[in-house]
Formats: sequence, C-alpha cells, structure tokens
Amino acid sequence: MSKTKTKSKNISEEVNEFTQLMDSMRISDIKEEINLVLEGQYKYAYEAMTDAYNAGLFVGLVGPVGCGKTALCRKFAYDLGREFYWITFSDLVRPATLIGSFDPTLVFKFGFSPRSYVPGPFTLAGLKGGVFLANELNRGDEYVLNSMLDAMEERRLYIPQLKTWLKVDENFYVIAAMNPSELKGTRKLPSAIKDRIKVWIHLNYPSKSLEQKIMLANCQEYKLSALTQEKIIELMIQCREDPLVEKPPSLRTSIGLARFVAQRAIRLGVKVDNALIAESAKLILPDSIELRPGRNMNNFIKKILTKVVGVS
Repeated sequence: MSKTKTKSKNISEEVNEFTQLMDSMRISDIKEEINLVLEGQYKYAYEAMTDAYNAGLFVGLVGPVGCGKTALCRKFAYDLGREFYWITFSDLVRPATLIGSFDPTLVFKFGFSPRSYVPGPFTLAGLKGGVFLANELNRGDEYVLNSMLDAMEERRLYIPQLKTWLKVDENFYVIAAMNPSELKGTRKLPSAIKDRIKVWIHLNYPSKSLEQKIMLANCQEYKLSALTQEKIIELMIQCREDPLVEKPPSLRTSIGLARFVAQRAIRLGVKVDNALIAESAKLILPDSIELRPGRNMNNFIKKILTKVVGVS
C-alpha cells in the first residue's frame, strides 16, 4: 500500500473516531451541568429573573467571580426549555464573534452566501429563541456591545457580511452577567446597553450554610465529616474577608478543595485531619486567589491556615 493511501486511511480512521467520540460525549441536557442549590440569594435572584422575563425585561446579574452567576443562568434557560448560548467578553471578542463570519473554505465552494456563513452564538440565540448570556459584559469594548443593541430593542438583527436584516424570535432573551465595577479589567457600561437592561440583581458569595450545601451537592460521592466541611468553608470565608485579598476564592475553589481532600484521604487510607486539610489547601489556594500588589502569598497562606486549622 502506498504512503498516500496509508495516510488517507489514517485520516479517515481519525475522523470516524472523533465522530464516535462526539456522539458518545454529546451533552443533550444542560441540566447535567447544573449543581445549584436554589435557596437564599439564588432563590431570590431566580424569582426576580422569572418576573423580569414574564414582563419582557432583560436582566443583569452583578457579582464577584465564581459566585454562581453562570450556573443560575443555565438553570434558568433549562427551566424555560430554551437553548443556552453565551460569550465571555474580553478585549479579544469582536462583533464577528457574536454575530458570525464567513468560513473561507466554504466561500470557495459557495461564494459569499448564507451557505458559507457561520452564525455566532448571539445570532443563533436570536433566530432560535434561545437564552443568551453576555458573560462579563463590562469587559467588552463599546463598539462590540453596540452590535447587540438592535436585537435587544427593535427585535431585529443586522448581518453586515450578508447586508441583511433578520427578525429576532419573540422568545429570544438576554441575560448580562458582570463583575463589580471596582475590579480591574472592567469598563464603565455604555449607557445605551445599560438602558436596555432594566432589572439588576446583585449577588455575593453565599452564606456559610448555603455554600456548604452547594459544596456537598458537588461532592455527593464523598462522605466528608461536618467538621471537615466547616473548616473548608471557613478557609474560603477568611480569604474573602481578608483585606489583603484582591481576588477571593470562588465556589469552585471550595468544591475543588473538598474533593481533593476527600480523594487524598482515600488514597492514603487515613481520616481527614487538620494536617491533611492544610497540605491540600497549599496546593489549591495559591493559584485560586490573588493578593494585593507587594504581598507574599506563602506568608498569607500560612496565616490563614494557622487561624483556621492550627497547622501551617
């Protein structure tokens, strides 16, 4: 067999393998990704989002990184029975990222036509009546955000590459999520965008008891003692309340630490104690938080561990 035929066969096998992997790993139900406890502030926010949706008003969620905004939006979209689309804004996001662009390889075959156009998530949400999450909205450039204005106000969407106006599905819904304006990297939200978002819901990190419930919901296969749970949550609280911390640990950090502690105890065949919690925290906390400039991370971690578990 020639080298060319062998190479073609290998490519074909790789394509078939990838297709099989896609079929086996496809997420058909976004609820599979949701482990949110709908209590406290999340219940309040969810009910406010429901009222805003029924009133035809767009919602903005404001809260620190990792406080559960995205999970809440996913659940909301799932409960509505709608497809969920999102973009996380940054300096790299351009209008084409939202709206769409031509695929150069398809242009050769079909020319500059709808058949060679690949719609972006905002366009897909608009035409299919989905829920679109504009994540970290206040990190986007104003001219990028402006590309959403017509769809949000006039229920119509302009595709500049196709020079075409399209109607937006009546069920199309936008949720904005953003970090507090005092965080670095954020921008002042343009007045035109802000005017189209009428309901603003402010979230924070959940209470100690609620975070413990969320942590357990994401660690159901492990049997952590109540004392271990409390110490892990207390580590998070101490980090969040310390004035030296610029970026606090998220809900994902408490979940990750709990899972790591439990798994390490299983591997070692020991019970979880303060030393094991401290050892595990040293591997997770340093890159899960950010301190104010000029502060020493190792000294800070030692201080927090000594305060909470008595071991550094």
